[in-house]
Amino acid sequence: MKIRTRLIVSITALLIVSMLSLGYGILFVQRARERDDMERSAKIIENSVRRVALDAMLQKDDLQLVSYVNFLKAQYPALSYARITWLSGGRSRGVSLGESSPAGAVSERSLEVADPSDPARRVGIRLGISDTVIERSIRENQRRLKRIIIQIWLGTSILWFLVAYYLAWSITAPIESLGRVAADIGAGRLGRRLEWRSQDEIGHLVGVFNHMSERLAELDEAKRNFISSVTHEFRSPLGAIESFIGLIQAQAGGPQCREHREYLCRVEANVQRLSRFVNDLLDVAQIEKGRMECVLQPVRLRETAADVCKFFEAKSRAQGLALSNRITDTPLVLADAGRVRQVLVNLIANAFKFTPRGGTVELACEQYREAAQRWLEVSVSDSGRGMEPRDLSRLFQAFSQGRNVAEGVHGAGKGTGLGLYICKSIMDQHGGRIRVQSEPGRGTRVSFTLKVAEREAGSTA
Repeated sequence: MKIRTRLIVSITALLIVSMLSLGYGILFVQRARERDDMERSAKIIENSVRRVALDAMLQKDDLQLVSYVNFLKAQYPALSYARITWLSGGRSRGVSLGESSPAGAVSERSLEVADPSDPARRVGIRLGISDTVIERSIRENQRRLKRIIIQIWLGTSILWFLVAYYLAWSITAPIESLGRVAADIGAGRLGRRLEWRSQDEIGHLVGVFNHMSERLAELDEAKRNFISSVTHEFRSPLGAIESFIGLIQAQAGGPQCREHREYLCRVEANVQRLSRFVNDLLDVAQIEKGRMECVLQPVRLRETAADVCKFFEAKSRAQGLALSNRITDTPLVLADAGRVRQVLVNLIANAFKFTPRGGTVELACEQYREAAQRWLEVSVSDSGRGMEPRDLSRLFQAFSQGRNVAEGVHGAGKGTGLGLYICKSIMDQHGGRIRVQSEPGRGTRVSFTLKVAEREAGSTA
């Protein structure tokens, strides 16, 4: 679950729980207060009846008491009945007002008032207070209050949901933006900035992140300039060394110079290796500056493949490998012949490094159609050690290699981790793709795709 969702859910849930607790607390307190009010009302009725009864006895007007009790019954529905009994000189007479309900519970209150001028004259009154009516009144008030609370709760919940969404958005929006910018930086697009105007902690974080991005861009530009300058400075002396080695070897003769020629061959091999590394660095510098360009034109791939295989003939014999070229009859493809040759050389060189003596390296191709475009898939397969799945995702990054490079590499050395990076960049320029299929102990297959030239596609359609 995203942070924004968790914040919205947490704030809204906290509000709902708080409002529900408050609502039920109000209902509980209101119910208790209504019962207290009903009890006070019953006390008030009892005291008022006592006063009216006393006045009626003083005025010797019994009808006054009966009328007042009837008035109270009309005004106070909980007063279910009243029993009035007058006592005078051993005689009694009574009046019943109302009937008790057999279905409901009734609380009876009794009071007796004596005539101050004649204690023998008394009046006894029994008032029946219906608990059912009281409870019904309380429930009705509770329902009204509950409806009001629910309406307030719904309105407040909607309002707080919007507030929670805004608060969550204000916190997570810059984090999401920072994540996108960080992903761009991780992909190599340095110098990206994020504009954020707030002066709070998030604004400070954005400012620090922008400064870091700018600093990384400056360092990357310095690195590119350094690599470009150093590799250009290397190129001229390396070319001169190679030329003079050739001249020395041509002029050296006699058996006494055989050992010297062997030393010169070793020097030449290392100079060539260093020269390839310098050329790779120059290619990387061009790729990073966006200056690598491929001139695409119709090319017959089988000629390029044959030339590359001839280049590796001596090396394959020296390592005891079988190099097989199955690219014989191919259609014209849109490609830069020099760059495609560079890709094939890199892929075959890698295959030689990781294939033991007695193994095989094979070039093959296959045509296929995707939508309205015909493609030629070229593959270099070997019977070498293969790679772990975790290594496949990092092969096309600059200066990155699989973990199987650490031991048992055949040939001149482990390399620099630039070959596949350059191959992918060349294929991107061709509009194709490159991929690797490999399993430990079952070899590796690297394939890339090239577009079939339109005139070739038209002639074979």
